[in-house]
Amino acid sequence: MNAKAYKLYGYRWVVLGVFMLVNLTIQTLWIAYAPISGPAAQFYGVSDLQIGFLAMSFMIAFIPLSLPVAWVIDTFGFRPAVSIGVILMGIFGILRGLAGSSFSLVLWSTIGIAVAQPFLLNAWTKVPANWFAI
Repeated sequence: MNAKAYKLYGYRWVVLGVFMLVNLTIQTLWIAYAPISGPAAQFYGVSDLQIGFLAMSFMIAFIPLSLPVAWVIDTFGFRPAVSIGVILMGIFGILRGLAGSSFSLVLWSTIGIAVAQPFLLNAWTKVPANWFAI
């Protein structure tokens, strides 16, 4: 049996830690309005259902984007795919933070963050496959 010898780097723990923080951040952006849906609906002058749509947009975007994003991850690799997700998350996360009382801007920036999510969640399998001995 001819087995390849893989060199394991201590840096892999840094990659895992940073990737965990990135995913923690996007999940926080996803669920941020759930515990405050009532006050948020009052603040923006919309219904609770519209606030709930902010979280639902992540699930709605995830389904059609999963296969194309999986192709991007497999074709171009972990780093470019995760970079796309982090850049989208950063741009739209800042935009959502600056939205103020504009619900339409909050909605569109949340949809932008939702588009970034598959780039990050679908890349989890690449971390152990590329960085840890399996």
